[in-house]
Amino acid sequence: MPILRSILITTLCFSLSYTEQTKILIEEPSYYDIVHADVSKKVIDWSTLADTTISQWLGNDESNLSCVSTKVIKPKSKAIDAFFQNNKYFNETEDTFIRLRTDSDFQSKDSSSFNLRLSAQLPFSKCRQQLKLFVEDISLNSDKQLRTKSDNADTNLGIRYFGKVKSGIESRYSLGLRGINPYISARYRLPFQTDTWFIDTTQTFQYSIKDNFEEESNIYFDREFQNKTLFRFNIQRGTTSDVKGMDYGFTFQYYLNPKQNVGLRFSQSFLGNTKYKTPKNINLSKTYSGINNYVTSLSYRANIWRKWFYYEIRPAVNFHKKYNYEANYSVRLFFDFYFGEYH
Repeated sequence: MPILRSILITTLCFSLSYTEQTKILIEEPSYYDIVHADVSKKVIDWSTLADTTISQWLGNDESNLSCVSTKVIKPKSKAIDAFFQNNKYFNETEDTFIRLRTDSDFQSKDSSSFNLRLSAQLPFSKCRQQLKLFVEDISLNSDKQLRTKSDNADTNLGIRYFGKVKSGIESRYSLGLRGINPYISARYRLPFQTDTWFIDTTQTFQYSIKDNFEEESNIYFDREFQNKTLFRFNIQRGTTSDVKGMDYGFTFQYYLNPKQNVGLRFSQSFLGNTKYKTPKNINLSKTYSGINNYVTSLSYRANIWRKWFYYEIRPAVNFHKKYNYEANYSVRLFFDFYFGEYH
């Protein structure tokens, strides 16, 4: 794996180099800081303008609090989800920002890929709990490499409406485009806290012209510890109208934040289907049920150089049925640039 070793060594040198630079006090803003501040200001201004315009259309004013929902449970694990930028964070965030991400994926048994992705989250402050514009992973390359369901893989653009909390259940409705195909979706969430566990349940329904009907359920069991660590167990299942059987998976994750700007995540996933059909390129055409993919990954994510710049290295290995359960080694490398209000 000479390519993977070269990537890891180069990234490590890059990290150490910029870590030293962060020790130097910058008295005058650089060209990068000026450009970043200007773009961030425009992001906030555009969001505020859209917020004010739509609020006026809806007949809301500064004193109208009818759009503010009741208080919901917000666990400490929300900060960890925000740091690692996982799918759970994008579904629930109230931050206003645009993220530009480079995504390089190198695999030993599959083709490598490079993507430049753009994501945006623009909730409205006047009705922050009700309306939000979103852009998720606009990509220069539509190729989908091997992913777990926790990754954002689709290009979505649209607007979301957050309903009021009823009996502890949060509701969210989306209208938008997936690629060039329109879709509608509904997501329901019921979180509750025990003495030692935070349990979060979600159910999503979606209909699009391309993918027809699909639905997915997730249950998250979170256990937090005093030393800024989090253990998460995720049970997931889902079905689509054009694929027989039910997808399901079990994922164990351990998060560690030893420093404010550094995070580690270990993940072990078991993915399967009740009626899995082997790919055509394998001399097995039977349909069977059971686990067909075992995925182990380790993520190292850090904020360096500037508060708006992050990088992440994710080495992984998976054992998939389509490779006859032989090891497929991979390394994914992310560089993230943020504009707007991002904590």
